[in-house]
Amino acid sequence: MGKIAVTCLGSGAALGGKRLWSSLLLDDRIVLSLPPTSIPQLYRLNKDVCAIDYIFISHRHADHFFGLPFLLLLYCYLYERKDPLYIIGPSGMKEATESLLDLSWPELKSRGIAPRVPLTFVEVDEQGEFQAGELGFRAVRLNHFGAETYGYRFTYKDREIAFTGDTGECAQLHKLLDGVDVVLTEFTHAFESEDKGHMDAPAVSRLVKRLSAKGATVLATHLSGEPLPIEGLLICEDGETYIV
Repeated sequence: MGKIAVTCLGSGAALGGKRLWSSLLLDDRIVLSLPPTSIPQLYRLNKDVCAIDYIFISHRHADHFFGLPFLLLLYCYLYERKDPLYIIGPSGMKEATESLLDLSWPELKSRGIAPRVPLTFVEVDEQGEFQAGELGFRAVRLNHFGAETYGYRFTYKDREIAFTGDTGECAQLHKLLDGVDVVLTEFTHAFESEDKGHMDAPAVSRLVKRLSAKGATVLATHLSGEPLPIEGLLICEDGETYIV
C-alpha cells in the first residue's frame, strides 16, 4: 500500500477563530472541501493548481464550497488545461456553482469568458456508488441539521479513505467508516456539546478508540476550539503535511 500526503490547507470550522476554514489536499490531486481561504493557501504552499483532479464537497455551506468561484476565476485568466476537473457534491452542485460564479463576477458571462478547463460535475442525489473519471467512490448520507450532506469513501493507492464532511455521531457515520484505513473526520467541538449536527470531544474519542483498535489512522479537522489530546488522533494544523 502506498503512502499518501495529506496537506492541511485549513483546519477550522465556520467559527474556527484563527484557523483557516477546513480543507484537505491529498497527494496534490484530491481536495476535500474548498472554502475561499484554500486558494491563497495553495499558493503559500507552492502547490500546482493544475494538479488538482477531484474536488469533494460534502454539503453546500459557505465554508465548504465558496472557494469554487475563486478557483474557476484562475482558470478563466491564468491557467488552461485539457484534463477534466471533477467536482463532486450533492444534487444541484452544478447550478449552485454557476450561480456563485455569476454572482461573484457577472461580467464574465457577458464578455464570453469561461473557465478554460473541462468541468465535470458528479452530483450525488442519493446514497450509493458513483464514478468520477478513474476514481470510484461511495456516498453516505450523514446527519447535519437536515442539510443534504454526504460523507465519501474511496480507494486510493490501495488504501480505503473516508472523509466525513460535517456530521454528528450517527449510525450512518459508522457505516461510512467501518473497515477504512485512513479517516478524515470533523471535530467541531473541543468539549462536550449538545450540538447534534457536529462531532464533539466525547464522540470523537469513542470514534478513535473503535477505529484505531482496527488499525485505522484518524486525522481531525474542522475545529472551532483547541481540544485536549486524544490518544490515537492526529489534529490537523494549517499548512502542515502528514504522510499516512
